[in-house]
Amino acid sequence: MSPFQKAYCVLRYQGPGFVATRLRIKLATMTGSLRRAFRTRPWDTMRLDDLVQPGVPTEPDGFAQYKWENQPPFFFDLGCPPVIPRSLRGLDAGRQPRFDERLRLLRKNRSVYFFRIPSPTPIDWRTNPIDGMTGRPGVTWCDLPDYLPEQGDLRTMWEPARAAWAIDLARAHAHGLAADAGELFWLWFDSFVPSSPPWEGLHWKCGQESSVRLIALALGFWSLARDPATMPRRWVQFARLAWATGYRVAQHIHYAISQKNNHAISEAAGLLLVSHLFPEFRASPRWQALGRRVLAQELRRQIYDDGSYVQHSMNYERVMLHGAMIGLRLAELDGRPFDRDIYESIGRCGEFLFQMMDPNTGRVPNHGNNDGAYILPLSECDFTDFRPVVQTAYYLTHRERLLPAGPWDEDLLWLFGAEPGGRHDHDPAKGALSREERSPGAVVAAPESRAFDAGGYYTLRRRESWAMIRCHTYRDRPAHCDQLHVDLWWRGLSILQDCGTYRYYVPGRPDVEYYFKSCRAHNNVEIDGQNPLELASRFMWFPWPRARRRRFETMPYAPLVFEGEMSDYDRPLWNVLHRRALIGVDEGCWLVVDDLLGEGPHTAVLRWHMLDYPHERESENKKSAPPTLIQRTPAGEFRISVGADPALLKRFEVIRGRDERNRVQGFASPYYGERLPIPVLEVELGGVLPLRIVTAIGLGRAVEWRLADVTGGRQRWDLSSEAAAWTLELAAPGRSADRILLGCVRSTPEAG
Repeated sequence: MSPFQKAYCVLRYQGPGFVATRLRIKLATMTGSLRRAFRTRPWDTMRLDDLVQPGVPTEPDGFAQYKWENQPPFFFDLGCPPVIPRSLRGLDAGRQPRFDERLRLLRKNRSVYFFRIPSPTPIDWRTNPIDGMTGRPGVTWCDLPDYLPEQGDLRTMWEPARAAWAIDLARAHAHGLAADAGELFWLWFDSFVPSSPPWEGLHWKCGQESSVRLIALALGFWSLARDPATMPRRWVQFARLAWATGYRVAQHIHYAISQKNNHAISEAAGLLLVSHLFPEFRASPRWQALGRRVLAQELRRQIYDDGSYVQHSMNYERVMLHGAMIGLRLAELDGRPFDRDIYESIGRCGEFLFQMMDPNTGRVPNHGNNDGAYILPLSECDFTDFRPVVQTAYYLTHRERLLPAGPWDEDLLWLFGAEPGGRHDHDPAKGALSREERSPGAVVAAPESRAFDAGGYYTLRRRESWAMIRCHTYRDRPAHCDQLHVDLWWRGLSILQDCGTYRYYVPGRPDVEYYFKSCRAHNNVEIDGQNPLELASRFMWFPWPRARRRRFETMPYAPLVFEGEMSDYDRPLWNVLHRRALIGVDEGCWLVVDDLLGEGPHTAVLRWHMLDYPHERESENKKSAPPTLIQRTPAGEFRISVGADPALLKRFEVIRGRDERNRVQGFASPYYGERLPIPVLEVELGGVLPLRIVTAIGLGRAVEWRLADVTGGRQRWDLSSEAAAWTLELAAPGRSADRILLGCVRSTPEAG
């Protein structure tokens, strides 16, 4: 893409407001005005006399006493973290490393990266211990480039400074697991703060990072305020950090707003936190007003009508919800709850994530960008478990629980003081919705087949298996090239999965970065060996993808049906329209039909990304049987069979962990920074279009199937298993066809 084409696309899709804001920021950087606004300074030159209103004591003893006597209402009383009931103590809820191991690491000055990877060496705030790369010291944040080979992945550099360790120490104190929690908290605080003077270095580069850090440190500080290690001078140190954070955010929040993503939500929450905990700051009234305005504005702008999210990412929606819930709770405690429509939006988000969730594990599809962010790790649930945020979002809006009692309830203790199994009546002063005021789309007792048209997500659910398919015309910046991607879950496992993100920056390996964003890391079809979109920068695809739902049927005692089409290939160079049908034939059989509609010769590669378990190709004992792959998982054995014109089949191959430059394939990243080999079934076909590919997936039992008849282009497929048999009639592939599936007749009654 030429610079002129890129400029045109940025202006067309991002809009003139985005361009104008970026130009202003660029001009401020070039003229030095941004550097002057954030002139670095030593911490001890930041005097409380200059920060607080007249009459507030500024000596450490006097200021500490003032704060004790004028403590603002917080999630829990100062120095009194919530009492953790026995039912939540000592739970092994899946988080790794375990709680006791994380505390042992903290005592050795080591941390955990992305809620998964222990740091191999003691923490150095300017060094990435995983890659051994180092950031530049002594530089104002605005003079630091985002991506430097010698610095490596900036997101990895930031991780320990997000201070999840502070929340761990607060929780350890509440659980009675660490008598030295206060000493450890201040040991880590004293390590970080001197290494990062106000607005100097990489840890001040992002206002969101600064806000997330302050949220974690505030929870730690408030929990440990009565600890002997929290001496009066600590109040002054924490106040300085809070003020520097508020200033960093307030002076540059227009950049976050221009991004139209969770950055602005987190930064608004940061401003509300500073102004709430330190109302005596002279800037607090201004910061509070700014935080309220931005939070309300961005929540209304970023949350779609169906509860899905502008960033097209499950994890980023959780990040947004955490920031929003902090802001809403602080406003409630301040006696000024946000408007009712804000609560309704948060309720819809909680419902959306609930519907995207596997009920057995709390996991959701690893969809979209996933940078490992987790603002409120307040329980022992794993990073991939979304039950804590679903429970908390529902409780915030309804003041009762959605999910049964479990380890995810610890979040409620920290944010609401609500005991597991308890029930709280509606309090209008707190802004929650009463039963009469809840929206018609209130969350149901169990996830069900649902269509989220505004965001382009569709779920089809059987008793033991369920699928999610992506189909969306983007009106906001896309994340991954994943149109018509299918996630298939069975008995708690994502047996056909999305590969995740890995890292945003891999020095020297742009092909690895590209792989995880591209169609090659998703369960869809690639035409002529090319991605349908062009990656103009690290986070910008052009043109924005276009797709639409054509059919969504979830009738009782009938197959579950989704049909959609994507137009991303329907332009030069390809002029190919891709239609896909996802059919839940019954509990043990799913069918995917891909129609590639166009003219002339083309090649197509269909990919299915599986979990890393043993697999083998079924022996070809029948000439007419389609090629079949068998995989054995902890959930059971399943089969994938792919049918098409045998003359067009070029390749039926499994690739696992191929790390060849520009030919990367067969990796998944369940956690940020983790790259694991997985088997990927690639089925390549070539021929003159139109072309149809049919994939049958048998769960727990073999499904035999064959093309029984073709009449006038219509196809009749016979499927059979031990339990049942079906006859499916498919329309002739063509642009004029109204639907793909014309009919499905079950010829054997269901057992029982």
